[in-house]
Amino acid sequence: MVIVGVDPGSIATGYGIIRKNGVNSSHVASGVIRPSKSASHSKRLWEIHEQLNEVVREHRPSVMVVESLFHSTNSQSLMKLSQVRGVILLLGESYGMDIYEYSPMEIKRGLTGYGRAEKSQMVFMVTKILKLPDLKSPDQADALAMALYHSHMCRRDRVAR
Repeated sequence: MVIVGVDPGSIATGYGIIRKNGVNSSHVASGVIRPSKSASHSKRLWEIHEQLNEVVREHRPSVMVVESLFHSTNSQSLMKLSQVRGVILLLGESYGMDIYEYSPMEIKRGLTGYGRAEKSQMVFMVTKILKLPDLKSPDQADALAMALYHSHMCRRDRVAR
């Protein structure tokens, strides 16, 4: 099974693709989509869609994992993030993927044992589990963490949709 994790953001959208084979998970591809800073929000959404579409078309994941929304005091940021998530979810549906959402706390607790783990702890766990030398961005690590978390949840047959 090929799983893509996506960490949505209008400035940086991380993606991470892993292949689950039995109890083992291996890194397939990962990176960060950074739309043009000078572009309008609608153009940024298009850029995220197009670049993520290329990744999905190349690797053909059957499962998409997206971070669920968290509460924010800034309603403008929350609206923009919601729109990015909408573009990502629509892309997943257009490819017929099974789509799952988990909270950041759930993912942190699942990979580190602590729901309020620091970014550095998440990066450390992802690089160790996938045997990667390093990661370019915390957004990339978060996306891989989502895919890994889902992979571990599948192993225990406790998948939440």
